[in-house]
Amino acid sequence: MTFAPTMFAKHRQGIAPAANSMVATHNLVILDFSGFETTPFLNQVLGLNLNKLMAPGLGVKGQLVSGEYFAVYYFSETAYRFVVDVDSVASFKALITQHEHEYDIELVVREDLNVSTLSGQQAFDTLVSSFELTPGLRISDEQACYGRQSGEVFVTSLLQSGEQQYQLIALKPTLEKWQGVLQQQGFSLN
Repeated sequence: MTFAPTMFAKHRQGIAPAANSMVATHNLVILDFSGFETTPFLNQVLGLNLNKLMAPGLGVKGQLVSGEYFAVYYFSETAYRFVVDVDSVASFKALITQHEHEYDIELVVREDLNVSTLSGQQAFDTLVSSFELTPGLRISDEQACYGRQSGEVFVTSLLQSGEQQYQLIALKPTLEKWQGVLQQQGFSLN
């Protein structure tokens, strides 16, 4: 039997706030982006340097020319996941529509998924044990991020305004279940 650990990452920089908290992050939307030419599109049109994204889960934070911020996670050469502010969705749709005749690309707005953000001294260790992840990766680039699917939840690690944060991305009933579990483990819900 082969052992295949589900690796997870933590930022070297930033601080972990003293209080453990979980916040429903209503201002974020998930966009799944796919097609045979997604990587060339992201390189050429968005100007993203994807050379560091060579393994599933690796991600990078970026900014559109129009100013909207995002995080993008690599799944494969033909599939990426964006986490964007709700106000950015129209800009992403317009960009795709503008170039869809040039590239084999498709954007799916995942209205079925919700996001909660975790932070605190116990956040990393709690996620590792709760989601059966294997700690072992350290992120040193402030613009880098990492995401991993664990069961029904996509778990991310990122640095936001100098603070180590983690996002849980899942269907609403799944997130509600995890809110209860994490609250029992000492996380305050906001």
